[in-house]
Amino acid sequence: MEPIILFPFTDLPVELAFMILEYAARPTFDQVDLYDARSPYSSALALCRVSKIVRRIVLPELLHTILLPDFRHVEKFVHALRMQKVYEEKGSNLHFEYAPRVHKMWIVSHGGNPAPAHLPHALRAHAPKPSRSSLDISLLSPILLAAPSLALGWTSLDILVECLEHVWKLRATTHVETEHPPLPWKTQTLTLSCTPPTTGPQWERLTDTPQGSTFLGSISHLSANPYVCDYKSHTTDSCRDYRLPLWMEITPWAFFKSLQTVFLSYPRIASSVDPFALIFTGIDSYVELLTLSASLLRDHCDCIPKEIKGFAEIGPGEECIQSDDIRLKVSDSRICWYTRDGWEKVWACML
Repeated sequence: MEPIILFPFTDLPVELAFMILEYAARPTFDQVDLYDARSPYSSALALCRVSKIVRRIVLPELLHTILLPDFRHVEKFVHALRMQKVYEEKGSNLHFEYAPRVHKMWIVSHGGNPAPAHLPHALRAHAPKPSRSSLDISLLSPILLAAPSLALGWTSLDILVECLEHVWKLRATTHVETEHPPLPWKTQTLTLSCTPPTTGPQWERLTDTPQGSTFLGSISHLSANPYVCDYKSHTTDSCRDYRLPLWMEITPWAFFKSLQTVFLSYPRIASSVDPFALIFTGIDSYVELLTLSASLLRDHCDCIPKEIKGFAEIGPGEECIQSDDIRLKVSDSRICWYTRDGWEKVWACML
């Protein structure tokens, strides 16, 4: 048996060592395990504890795509922002500027204003709100709105509303003498997930305010999971028609003045699938991405189609164009789809 030759990591060229650390720190969003069972950030978090230098190398990988699936994770993230503020005030070398590193952010929680979203605005004003100590909007808004890609649940729309209100007021006070101050956000792609509304007040939280309507008018791409996350609603077979989500019929498309495309993702799961496998073991599935042009929806807002006719059978990595307004692409590889976090995986890996 030949002896094992040990090569100290510290003997590597600095550039190569950095590349290895960055690769090792990349979140494993395409993992087989449920995110609750094993965090996709586990390697990055472990590396952050090695040393201050390694931490600074790893943090950009950790912050590139931020996944906050419930309000508990949002609170922990805001706590981290408070710590960064303290580090900055003390001049600590642990301070790290988060905003420039955040490219994608997912907040699908039941946090924000806990009042039911369907209540009239007047009633919502008297509903209890989370304390500022648990969710500091002044710290969260610069990070959330710095992300070019933002994913929200309908239940967490209040967080966006509060962040927009905060930065809009700050914009007015800091650009008093500027005739056309820059928009205080970088969001280009908006993803909406989980249970959609069946009436209009959810959208009115945005369309009834200058900051909300301006925000919608600046969005270039809109994406969503078409249905509630139960196994029967997202099964699909090859060449099957694609039902469009009902919320598209009440969406104020006229406010989306810069919108170019709408993406809808459909996991390719057979209707005969075992529902228990979707919950406990996961199902390896390709994902079909249906792309609609904004003109198809904005110019025909009074007659939004209820479904898109099925395409000819196409394989992994292939794309089929039905018209200038409609196209379908199948993912190159499968993801392990669970009912609980399938949509998060699609968003993190493919959108």
